[in-house]
Amino acid sequence: MAIAPKQLPFAPRPIPTEWFSSWLLRVAAANLVSLRELLAGLEARYGRMLTDAPIDYSLPQAAIVALSRFCRVAPDDMRALDLRQRVPYLNPALLLRFQNADLLCPRYSLHRVRYALCPLCIAEQQEIHVRWDWSIAGLIGCAVHRTPLLDGCPVCREPDPLTLANSQRSPNSLCRSGGTHLSLGTHDSTTVPGESDIHAGEDAYRAALSGVAPGLLGKATDRAFRQFVEDMLPVLTHCLNFHSAGPPPGAMPFSRQDIQQIVAALILNAVPSPDQSKRNKRYARGLHLWATLLKVIPPHRGPAIQQSSLRWPIALRRRFVSALHHRTQKRWPYTPYRAAKDLDRRIERSEIAAVYGLRPPVQGRFQTSPPVTRL
Repeated sequence: MAIAPKQLPFAPRPIPTEWFSSWLLRVAAANLVSLRELLAGLEARYGRMLTDAPIDYSLPQAAIVALSRFCRVAPDDMRALDLRQRVPYLNPALLLRFQNADLLCPRYSLHRVRYALCPLCIAEQQEIHVRWDWSIAGLIGCAVHRTPLLDGCPVCREPDPLTLANSQRSPNSLCRSGGTHLSLGTHDSTTVPGESDIHAGEDAYRAALSGVAPGLLGKATDRAFRQFVEDMLPVLTHCLNFHSAGPPPGAMPFSRQDIQQIVAALILNAVPSPDQSKRNKRYARGLHLWATLLKVIPPHRGPAIQQSSLRWPIALRRRFVSALHHRTQKRWPYTPYRAAKDLDRRIERSEIAAVYGLRPPVQGRFQTSPPVTRL
């Protein structure tokens, strides 16, 4: 059984923008133990309290009290690290998670929320930490620098690269696996096709996560807007990246940035306009955008999407219903969704990229997809 003091000798103070796992990893590093060893010591002293996964969401009151004593941190500061407190309207299924991690990983990966990272933020931080908004599948850009987040080390592809420990009183921005300077990153200053749309859609989603109506879609509520984004992210990720035979060698699946760009295009297409000519063009464009997606959605997913669309903003629901009606007329008596003969055919990225203007995949940028848990 682990032996631990009632109070740790070293306990870094929480940073206002970080979240639970980030702080715990910094506490463990300050005391020269792994996170798994730290939590074993906490359990030996105060009992087992962090039983839910992920440990970053919905902290039990008993854990807050015990950690407050163990680390000499005020309970209110502990509660502020809880992602449920920070983003009360977020569906936890949209939190990033580590895949295929070792059950006995010293960093407790299977029980933590995964993160992306901004190299420019890492370069500016006096003490390396993980911002809370780097943990959400629907946010792919840095809120500070407006640059794409990296899903892991761009060189060795380590998904959990930050050491989160100071080295000789200076920030340690080296990848803990390959030694790459993460603060340098692979930032590309060139204009990305659809980047302004991604920013607009992401800003609206950030507002909705805070309980604020985004304003893009007229009188659409924050709840309806979140419903649309949180429905589309996992269903598109699954439909575009899934193949029964598994990914072939050298395959370039759709990244989180691709998925977000598709969702943003659907949102921006439904933005109201006083100009009749512009409305007509957007309507025609919307039919093309949605029809392209209906071609890749399997028939068995259709009813769930149609049912969920009743809770979307009315402008987006109308676009979806119009495209569904259009496809039904064109394909009658066959399904408006993906044809049965094509279910085993791999989705070619070029087919979607041509319609949505997706950027060619950037070599060296490691991006993974959000969890597929809904629809």
